[in-house]
Amino acid sequence: MADQTDAQQLYSWGRSRFESQPAPVAWAGRVLRAASRSLGSFPEVDDALLLAETEERWPQAREVFDRLRRRSLDQDSPLNEEQALLFTLAELVAKVAHNAAGVRPPFDHDSGWRIGLIAYRLISVADDPQLQTELTTALGGRPETA
Repeated sequence: MADQTDAQQLYSWGRSRFESQPAPVAWAGRVLRAASRSLGSFPEVDDALLLAETEERWPQAREVFDRLRRRSLDQDSPLNEEQALLFTLAELVAKVAHNAAGVRPPFDHDSGWRIGLIAYRLISVADDPQLQTELTTALGGRPETA
């Protein structure tokens, strides 16, 4: 692993975290919930949280993703760096739920693998020890190389 860049190591770590989860959509939702507690309330993120908690809603994930993406790209009300990472996490949760529902066409097969990477970036940029602790707990730890 010494030959890998930091980004590759984090990606590999995120992949192993995601693939080790018995309920990956629920885990993704827990990571998103930990991130969302300190970064303000957004109805689009709330939709992603509800989606992760309710398997019957997973087939609606494409619509949730589209709302998240529209909001994250809204130049009239731009997001700060932490909020942008929160929205990226929420989009990944929607992608994972969509793929788990088996709806076609699927999102990228590695969408869930990027959850750890994005959450770790949020931990790195956040100046909030409680957010950092809650995200680390939700992730199940930090990468060894961090």
